[in-house]
Amino acid sequence: MITDLVSPWCTAVESPDSARARSAFRSRHADLLEILRRQRAPLADVLPLAMNPRELRLLARRAADPDSQQALRAALVRAARLGADACGRVLLLAGDASGDAVEPLPWPDGDAALFVDCAGNDVSQLAALGRGVAALTRWRAIDSQSPVRRLALQPWNRWQAHRDFPLREWIYVAGLGLHLGHALLPDQPSHALLGISAAAFGRLRERERAFHALLSAELDQCGIGLVLRWLSPGAPAGPRTIGDVVVPPFAGHYLGWRMLAERVARVGLGEAIRMES
Repeated sequence: MITDLVSPWCTAVESPDSARARSAFRSRHADLLEILRRQRAPLADVLPLAMNPRELRLLARRAADPDSQQALRAALVRAARLGADACGRVLLLAGDASGDAVEPLPWPDGDAALFVDCAGNDVSQLAALGRGVAALTRWRAIDSQSPVRRLALQPWNRWQAHRDFPLREWIYVAGLGLHLGHALLPDQPSHALLGISAAAFGRLRERERAFHALLSAELDQCGIGLVLRWLSPGAPAGPRTIGDVVVPPFAGHYLGWRMLAERVARVGLGEAIRMES
């Protein structure tokens, strides 16, 4: 099910009594917004929601577009046929254009929060949905061997999960997301699904062996710093530095994709999603 929350937020912002309407919107979706706040901005008091009226109108038009919503539904159907079938709702939101375009929320309902302001076009939006659905399936499927399943039915806190489970699991999930994105968008080049230029993709490929050696030394370690280094493209250079090497944005996603290529080709996405990382 596709749930558009951008349009009602836009209506609230443009209401004659905007403060009251925005407060009512936040109250109505308080539980969801609190869960998202903890995942995306743990040091903030509230989840940022897009406020610029002109930009918000454009985002609301895009979120409510029937063709765009149908493309998301069709992608969910294709993902289910490939064995990635644990997504409850797709929640369309607009934030402050920071962070990943998708926030998987495995518990309580298995929702994928899709931030349309972070997905600049339809390709980015469908690629982000693929990442979210792959993660949700891995963490929720009853036959999945992901260690994250031990957290089932507990309040979801991915920052704590980064402390509890090794980097290997998060790299695995990132790789799965890109492989599902390729399956959903087979005509798109890999760099577009990663969200980088062809030149930046080429540089990752040229230095793949060196980055893989650095990553391999850390795969079995736990910690938020490791996730910031390898899987948080917006992180500053400091957390992404190992010795005198600065890990480029999206290096972890690229390496996860490459590391899983043989397995996905051999057993298929549905089984790879459920296997040990």
